[in-house]
Amino acid sequence: MAARLGVVSVVQAVIRSLRERIFSGELSPGTPLGEVDVAAYYEVARPTAKAALENLVSSGLLARNAHQSAKVRVLSAADARDIYQTRAIIEAEAVRLLAGTGQVPEAALAANAQITALSNASPIEIVEPDVRFHAALVQALGSPRTSAIYAQLTDEIRLCMTHVQDATLLSTQDIAAEHARLLELISTGSRQEAAQVLAEHLQTASAKLAAHLDTLS
Repeated sequence: MAARLGVVSVVQAVIRSLRERIFSGELSPGTPLGEVDVAAYYEVARPTAKAALENLVSSGLLARNAHQSAKVRVLSAADARDIYQTRAIIEAEAVRLLAGTGQVPEAALAANAQITALSNASPIEIVEPDVRFHAALVQALGSPRTSAIYAQLTDEIRLCMTHVQDATLLSTQDIAAEHARLLELISTGSRQEAAQVLAEHLQTASAKLAAHLDTLS
């Protein structure tokens, strides 16, 4: 049965649908996605399927070797560490700059309030607001270039978070509490302490995810 797409750019609709299927777990790590199969599933032209797959390869959700079909990315422990380290470089500096002005992003407050409200829900439900929380810290700098660089990591960040929450490696309550502490330190202008809390927050997730992925390899 063919999937139905909304009234948007056909390529973007296919990309959006594939992303949702990857993050929901419908398309598990290692699942092959050939151009012909994707074109048939969505009833689109093969060049459209190819463009969608190339976009997801670029964003890090799919991997493809020469002369082979794309596959849903299988994260390694080294991938996880590198993604989190790159995040930390950007986010820690963003936190320092925000704390320098005592500026607490409203979007981060709203995202953490949603996480707190989901404390008794399935851990996978906090992935979206967790992504928004961290993105809000970077976007609050008001730098289009910094935001664009960080946005390039968004899909890989979400993929890591999905793995973390799907395996229940961190509790929702702990995540919300650490976020709240971070925002408090930003509001009081504690630049170094805020950056340290952020770094430890990401390092904990990185270490637990890397250890989890090692057990799967």
